[in-house]
Amino acid sequence: MDPVAIGAELLPHLCLGHYLGNGTDFRYDLIGSEIVNLAPRLSPGSLASDTMRIQNTDQDHILTLFLEAGVEQRPKIHEVRYNSIGDVPLRIFAALLPLGLHQDKKCAEDLLLAVWRTTVTGIIAKDNSTDLTGEFLQFSGSTD
Repeated sequence: MDPVAIGAELLPHLCLGHYLGNGTDFRYDLIGSEIVNLAPRLSPGSLASDTMRIQNTDQDHILTLFLEAGVEQRPKIHEVRYNSIGDVPLRIFAALLPLGLHQDKKCAEDLLLAVWRTTVTGIIAKDNSTDLTGEFLQFSGSTD
């Protein structure tokens, strides 16, 4: 995939990464500027699991979404509400599109992530998300 061919308007909202360990972690390879604004610590080669190490926890909601999309080898569209590592409340719409799908493998090879930030209202007590995949597929006219 040639990221430049995607276009200048979308590229800042995109991230391309690779699944590691049969879907046990995710490495960021290409990180658009809008995603860097949401997570300034990200750099090519960083891991999604780094957040757990930084926050000294064994659970990360966003990493879980990434890994589920890869293992299920199905796209996911989510509204995600979470607090950044710097404790800034964030609300985003994310499209997770697994790439390099193989029925005989436990996980997709790569993930194309598209993210758009939206306005936050209220306090975010716990990281959470709403699965909008069904609505997206219905709106797009796709059944799968």
